[in-house]
Amino acid sequence: MFVDLVDSSAFASVLGLKEYADYVESFHKVVRVQCEHFFEDYLRGKYERGRDYDYVVLGDQVVFFMHTAKPSNDVYLLATLGLTLKASWIASPVNRERIERRSAASEIAVGINFGTVWARQQGTGYEMQGYAINLAKRIESHSRGGQHFRIFLSDAAYNLIHTRMRNLLFSDRVLASGKGILGRFSVYEIADAFVDSVGRLAPEIAELFEELMGDAIDSNSRDLWIHSAYQISSAHHHGMVTEKAAVRCRSVLNYQPENAVALYYLAQFYREQGNLELAEISYLQLLRAWPDFGHGHLEFGKCLTEMGKEKEARTAYLRAERLGIEEATEGRAQGEGLEETPEQ
Repeated sequence: MFVDLVDSSAFASVLGLKEYADYVESFHKVVRVQCEHFFEDYLRGKYERGRDYDYVVLGDQVVFFMHTAKPSNDVYLLATLGLTLKASWIASPVNRERIERRSAASEIAVGINFGTVWARQQGTGYEMQGYAINLAKRIESHSRGGQHFRIFLSDAAYNLIHTRMRNLLFSDRVLASGKGILGRFSVYEIADAFVDSVGRLAPEIAELFEELMGDAIDSNSRDLWIHSAYQISSAHHHGMVTEKAAVRCRSVLNYQPENAVALYYLAQFYREQGNLELAEISYLQLLRAWPDFGHGHLEFGKCLTEMGKEKEARTAYLRAERLGIEEATEGRAQGEGLEETPEQ
């Protein structure tokens, strides 16, 4: 995985030497603090640096490697690490100052690939080389023009996780090209994520990020990944979808009608308020836009069950079950039991 500061050259051209050095060092500090927390605290030291993962900071970019016995898990962990690094960078002093001025936050872009590399042991770590690394770099370069999260996965990385993930949604396949790569290659962008980024952040960073989320969303409508993080964090914190969160969902849907997180949490809000008809409409919009979102089918099935529409609920549960949501089997069984109960 490559992580790079977007428009770093532009910042270098307008900042003095010391200011630009401070800018890059701020990025380095975010990476060090958040990676240590992610692997040592959040993942409880399960993975050992050097043996299972490693990263190298090179100027305005960082290169990450994961090499355990479970490649699909490696790709997923790198994707969620990319999400948390984006959130951490928003909370940095550089971006806090920009957001306070109502300017768009400085961004980072992420490219993830899966493949074999040549590794030579160097002390406790490895020196790695190979085409897979070159391709990851080109994917990261392409990701800077992304329209959603600016986190792109190669075909090989995407194929390892897309059928297993219930909390990551991807855009359609795009063909790209890059320097030193023969022919074109396929990439997929994370279009939305139902991942608790705040819960994966170092505590001191999480507090700052939570304080900045609202202003960051308002300062730049492009950064809808921050809105997604906000909705998930708010729902976890309050145990429900608040009126304020629902207002933000409606605002997002005004200019991005197919935003998955906004549709999902607006539907949840209506359900919690007892307005099942409006909840049904939001779920239908969600699933028309994202027909492979298994968890959406599951929650839609629950909504239909609450409405007494057992036949339609069974169909929703079956679709969720087909998409690998095990909980849907229980919901379908309960619905079938209701249908078989004789009238009193």
